Amino acid sequence: MSTQNRTVIKQNAFLFWFIALFAASLACSQVAGNSATTPSGQSSAQSTSAAKSTATIHGAASAKTESGEALTEALSKSFPLPADTTIDPESVSEDNPARGSFTLRSTAALSALVDFYKTTLPAQGWTSRYTDANALGGVTQFWKKDNLYLSMQFGYDTAGALVQIRYQRVAADALGKLPEDFPVPDKAELTDASDTAWRFTIDQDYAAVIAFYAKASAGWAPCSGPGSEGEGDDGGGTTFPPGVSPMPSPTRDSRPVKSYCWVLPSQHQVELTIWPHGNATLLYVSVTNLNPSDSGLPADIPIYPGATIQSATPGMVTFQAGASLETVKNFYEEKLTAAGWAFDGQPIESGGTIIMNWKKGNQSVMISITTIGANDCLVMIAYE
Repeated sequence: MSTQNRTVIKQNAFLFWFIALFAASLACSQVAGNSATTPSGQSSAQSTSAAKSTATIHGAASAKTESGEALTEALSKSFPLPADTTIDPESVSEDNPARGSFTLRSTAALSALVDFYKTTLPAQGWTSRYTDANALGGVTQFWKKDNLYLSMQFGYDTAGALVQIRYQRVAADALGKLPEDFPVPDKAELTDASDTAWRFTIDQDYAAVIAFYAKASAGWAPCSGPGSEGEGDDGGGTTFPPGVSPMPSPTRDSRPVKSYCWVLPSQHQVELTIWPHGNATLLYVSVTNLNPSDSGLPADIPIYPGATIQSATPGMVTFQAGASLETVKNFYEEKLTAAGWAFDGQPIESGGTIIMNWKKGNQSVMISITTIGANDCLVMIAYE
């Protein structure tokens, strides 16, 4: 939180980062996802269960074994390499013990690389989940080992053959971070998770998953603004070099990707992307908390009347206020002064934005207000 010893440069840098991020979130409500098509060896199943406890996290109990930790923290150091193949040192990103990525470069034939890993990884305890087509002239293999999930995207770029590897470990408590009133279908396998996003592979047909959420969402409110519901595609398109012959790939599922957005009774905004995947379905879930009480702001720091909450996290709430910058600024000056807060340095104004820092005892709060229209502002309140 800003205090008198913070510089104007740091304050503006933080604000501009926030505004850019927030503007991007307003412009796009669709959950990002990987391209997905027909999986192999998956069966169709109908589900009427609405309890997220039926979802599974494979191998979660062994997540903290010594071997599991070693794999997750430095997978590139022990990953098998075929002949004529090396790891691009500039591509290695393994700072986070829960996930990482790196790229292999090779002069071998792409089909030979695919065959090598089909044989080598099972011998090391990996299980093949399915294989998808991709836009790089090859295929993408998906693997799992305990609660560690691996994708290997075989293809080409302008430098030649490559394999882009990404992996993540699913924490044992990941499902518990979903809102209590948000269900997932039966036979849903959690394959990736963060504090606000989850990915599942569901052993049910795409139509069954759509029907499940059509029923579950009967009491949910649609999100406001454009993009509440729609169709998309996988953003495909070939990117491999001219003259390269792509290897045969699985057929892509031709059914459209479905996107939905609802506000749950618990005041969580949930965005879903449902990808058809042969007899199975890929489900991507993104959650934004809209309940300002969860931000922990003191009672004497009010939300502007009639505001539309955009997000609420511990120590921070953002919203859109239907008033001018000057009106919102005067509102907070009046309310906070009356509640015993005092300015912590002079307000900073620049380019339609004002930043006000306040203090009260050992408490501090920053309020930034940005004009987005004649009578509309974006407001962020950050408390410490």
